[in-house]
Amino acid sequence: MNTNTHKTRYLIIAPSWLGDLIMAQSLFKSLKKQDPDCIIDIYAPKYTMPIIDRMPEIDNKIINPFDHGTFNLKLRYQEGKKLRENNYKKVFVLPNSLKSALIALFAKIPTRIGFKGESRYFLLNEMRTNKEDFPLMVQRYVALSFDKKTVKTAKDLPEFQYPKLDIRTLDLQLAAKLNLDFSKKALVLGCGANYGPSKLWPVEYFAQVSNWWIQNGGMVIGIGSKKDIPTVEQIYNLIDEDKKKDFIDIAGKTNLTEALDIVGASTAAVCNDSGLMHTVAAADIPQVCIFGSTSTNFTPPLSDKAVCLESQEPCHPCFKRTCQYGSYACLKGIQPSEVIEKLQELLK
Repeated sequence: MNTNTHKTRYLIIAPSWLGDLIMAQSLFKSLKKQDPDCIIDIYAPKYTMPIIDRMPEIDNKIINPFDHGTFNLKLRYQEGKKLRENNYKKVFVLPNSLKSALIALFAKIPTRIGFKGESRYFLLNEMRTNKEDFPLMVQRYVALSFDKKTVKTAKDLPEFQYPKLDIRTLDLQLAAKLNLDFSKKALVLGCGANYGPSKLWPVEYFAQVSNWWIQNGGMVIGIGSKKDIPTVEQIYNLIDEDKKKDFIDIAGKTNLTEALDIVGASTAAVCNDSGLMHTVAAADIPQVCIFGSTSTNFTPPLSDKAVCLESQEPCHPCFKRTCQYGSYACLKGIQPSEVIEKLQELLK
């Protein structure tokens, strides 16, 4: 780890959700813009490290050993104590939880910055309590890099950079192993969502869009984690028989950076509101994004090449993981024909 004491060192306590982490890159860019010589270390879950490797703003990575929801006060104290030797000037606590701020306190970092979250009055000494003045999550993250007396609301924020991950040329052996032929235009399906079924566009709708894309000479890639394997299989089973050969199911077969480079080699994507949606945005690939129970007023894709389709149901947005009415009307109301129309506009 870099121990240069002549440069200002910052610690980032990162969020656990992949999409939130990608949006936080705008904060890292803001810190580097203000102080190009600063050193930024990040404390983050192990599974996110491959994506962090694609963020040039990060100087050092430290693995956060805690599973989601784990408290373990003794271990948190030990973790904080280990961080003291790095002589951080400031720490940015991005999760809202009280336990995430304990690490910052135990590390004895002089300036501990974050939003109020779970009543963290004694843990953070530079705390913002006005989340409502920064409607977008990315605005909240970037605001933390500025003096709260100067940047009081989103209107005070200077122009900032969107996330942009480093994309590398896809390994040819991997492409061959996965049966990916990029001589055809590839459409990526981001059909998973760890958040819950209220973010999942119907599989039959994904299948209809896939049929249209393949009919027009393209290849469709069903991508995702092992959790998304059943969803991608359902879509594949609904594809027209004569088109199945051009639907490539790679769910659970790639790591995060392999998936990133596959996205980077593709032509377009259709995504639920998910971590993959933010990955596609940071890869600068055109996409149509589906928002059912969630809202573009909070976590939109940060890309000029993204078009969002959002529910018009009176109960939208509810931000619930499952539909309180059992109908999922917010998702079913967004028709495949609308997605196809937006894709055609994007790719003109």
